[in-house]
Amino acid sequence: MNENNLLYRLFINVCVSVTIGLLAVLLEYTAMGAEVINTKILWYIIATGAVVGLVFEVLFVDVFPLSGNHLRRNIIWRNRFISAVINAVIVSVLGKFMLGTGQSLIFLMLLSVVLCIAAVAIGGIISDIRYRHSVSEMNRRLEQFNSLSGNHDTRDGE
Repeated sequence: MNENNLLYRLFINVCVSVTIGLLAVLLEYTAMGAEVINTKILWYIIATGAVVGLVFEVLFVDVFPLSGNHLRRNIIWRNRFISAVINAVIVSVLGKFMLGTGQSLIFLMLLSVVLCIAAVAIGGIISDIRYRHSVSEMNRRLEQFNSLSGNHDTRDGE
């Protein structure tokens, strides 16, 4: 499957959102010292992941595009950070409803924002490294091709 497939993008968005939600809830429970996790909260996390995935797809495909050949790299980075913060706020607010009134919304929001921004930064750094490597490999192959075609071109002498 490729990234042009809507169901694939939704699936990836939901999986990432659910994973971040699970990490946030586990860290919150660890900080609270709780030893038992309510299974209803796990279902809320899955529902939250679906909501965040849909919001991500609806808002960030048209309003803040996160990729495309027509966008400059700094615009893509800015849009990814905006989407990470918006998704973190959505996850925090929904997480507050899941965990109840005794939990701190500020703690959840800070944790979600930090995790989302870290994910964007790490993903962007890996993407830049792969991009630079592919450009250098393409240049190496072009130089190799030019040296081969320059030495064996018989039509220049005719």
